[in-house]
Formats: sequence, C-alpha cells, structure tokens
Amino acid sequence: MSLPIIRLLGKNNIPVDTIFGTRKSKANYQEIIRKSKYIRQTLFFDESDYEKNLINLLINFGENCKLKPVLFLASDTVLNIISSNREQLKSLYYFTLPPDITIKQILRKEEFIDLANFNNLPIPKSIKINDITKAFDQIKDLEFPVIIKPSWRTNDWLEKFKEKKVFRIYSRNDLESAVEQIKEFDTNYLIQEIIPGSEDQIFCSFAVLDHNSEPIEVGFCRKLTQFPPNFGNTSVAIPIYDERLKHLSEMIFKKLKLVGYASIEFKLDPRDNKFKIIEITPNRFNRQFAVTYLNKLNLPLQLYRFELNLPPQKIEYKFSKNLWMSETNEIRRIKSLNNNKLKELSLLFQRIFRTRFFEIFDFRDIKPFFALIKNQFKSIVIK
Repeated sequence: MSLPIIRLLGKNNIPVDTIFGTRKSKANYQEIIRKSKYIRQTLFFDESDYEKNLINLLINFGENCKLKPVLFLASDTVLNIISSNREQLKSLYYFTLPPDITIKQILRKEEFIDLANFNNLPIPKSIKINDITKAFDQIKDLEFPVIIKPSWRTNDWLEKFKEKKVFRIYSRNDLESAVEQIKEFDTNYLIQEIIPGSEDQIFCSFAVLDHNSEPIEVGFCRKLTQFPPNFGNTSVAIPIYDERLKHLSEMIFKKLKLVGYASIEFKLDPRDNKFKIIEITPNRFNRQFAVTYLNKLNLPLQLYRFELNLPPQKIEYKFSKNLWMSETNEIRRIKSLNNNKLKELSLLFQRIFRTRFFEIFDFRDIKPFFALIKNQFKSIVIK
C-alpha cells in the first residue's frame, strides 16, 4: 500500500520517513519497500504490543521533528489505532480524520450495514451474524450464492487465509465447510448476496476531500482483473471518467461526512443498472489508487498540500487508455487458473505494453523490484 505513496511524494522532493512493525515471522514486503530511494529513514516498533509501541514511537518521533510532519496511513489496523489515539498525536502531526465512530462503523463490515441503511446508501442485500455457527438459521432470508466476510481480518486471519477476503457460498455444503474453517475466529460476520456480473464491472472512486467533504481532487477506475479472482485485490485497472459515478461518490462522501482521503469500490448491478457499494476505504490509501496518476492526478501530493493548508496542485487532466498493474497479483492470478493459462499469459504480455504504472516495478526506483525478484528466488529455492 505504501510504495506508491512514497514514490509520488518523493518524486516531488518531499522527504519520506517510514515506520514498520517487527514480528517473529519475517514480512517480505518490508524488504521490498525499504529499498525505495525516496525513503529518508526507516523506524521500527515491536508488534508484540502493537498499539502501545506504535503510539510511543510516533510520539517520540514527532517530538523530535523540527517541522511538524504529515501522517500517511497504509493499513486499516494503523488507521484504527491512530483514530483512537488522535488526541495524543494531533499536536505532533498533520492528519485529517472524520469522527472515530464513523471510521469504526466503516471498517467493521457488519456495522457498516447499519450506517448504510441509515443513510439510504446503495448496498447489496446483507445479513449481520454475531455467531457464525448460527448462520444456517439466518441465511434463509438470502438466496445462494452469497459471500461471508469477517468484520475484521485479524493478523491470525491473514496468517491462515492470506489474501482471501471472503468465502463464496453456493450451497449448504459450502456453508458448512466455511463455518468449520472460520468458527475459531472471535469476530462478527456479514453474509451478503453476490451481485452478478464479471469483475470488470467493479469500479472505484478515489478522492481527497476538504473539511466540508467537497472533493479537492477525484479520480476513477474500472478493474479488469483481481486476485483472488472476483473477490480479491486489484491486479489490473484502467482509469475512467463516469459522471454518474462521480455524482454518486460525492453524495456518499457528503452523507458520511468523510474528510481527507477516501475511496469507494462499487459493482454495477445488471439487474437494475445501479452501482452498489462493495467497500469504502476511509483515510488510508489502497493499492490501486495510483491508477489515477495516469490521468496526471497525484492524490498523495494533493493530500499533503491540503494538510499544510497550501493551495491544491494545478493539473492538466489527461485522459488515458493505459493501465495500472500489480505485477505480483496478476502473475499469482494466472498461476491459480485451471484453464486458459496460455491465453491469459498472452493477454498479460499485451497488457504489460499498455501499463504505465506498476505496483512495484519502476525504472526510476528499481531496487524494490530487484528485492522482489530476490525474495521470489529464495522462496523457490526453499521449496
């Protein structure tokens, strides 16, 4: 999540310091990101007491800065912690967040349903589950197929299921299998209808919002592929502009009183030709936001200037048919396919020639890509 932020700030001569947690199991992404030439220094905190140690490090770092830094967030966990401890940090850092209750309602999948219904926002049919073992009794109000989402993907969830965000349920047997796998996790769940249609009918809006929830800058994209397929993270995306999507996004930003950075993921429902909210990401950049840079939009820079009370960067919007690609996700997606691998590989090479912004590869900042290749080689050798 953080590498495009680092690059889009660094290329504008804004010094970037990064903070990572240390854990027993080695995180390969750290080795990749830390190789960026745009990082001035890297700091570490012990994840064994995640919140306490992160906040203590931030306080100590902020107190020793000559100039008050702008704080950029790169995960939901960190966003949740910063939001809960904002009073301790607001004198040391520039950052803009909506009320803590709003952030928690959006981050917690099952709580977002109440928020969406209260504000009459377009969402798929959904049911909240407090006890997943009782899903059999409550799912009767929905028709298969459905998906099951955890309220919060903890580190334990990520350790067990990796990139898997949801369980797809096509029958009662699927439901029994899913419940058996996830009943150990102490979290609430959301059971939601699956909106029909392919993953290229998923759209995203990305915005930097002022204190009145008005867009300072806003961009859009359409996903082409994801990993895992259909219900995963973006692999390939193309920038778009859609007036209807713009108006809907701005309405949602206003109703929820979002400020700073915000992103919304939609799926176009072919049954009524309306966009339905899949997920809202408040106040931390997600990986595919950099697709907007193909239109000459630099959202981290706009947020940086907003936090410092500087006028927005003037841009000349450029329509682009080029692509953004997560090369690692796209390769993993193709490897996971049972059929048409050769066809997809051929399409991958075609898309590479149209890609102008990769998640990791960058000629002007090449060391992270070399670190990725080194890590992949190590993993192959170890296997």
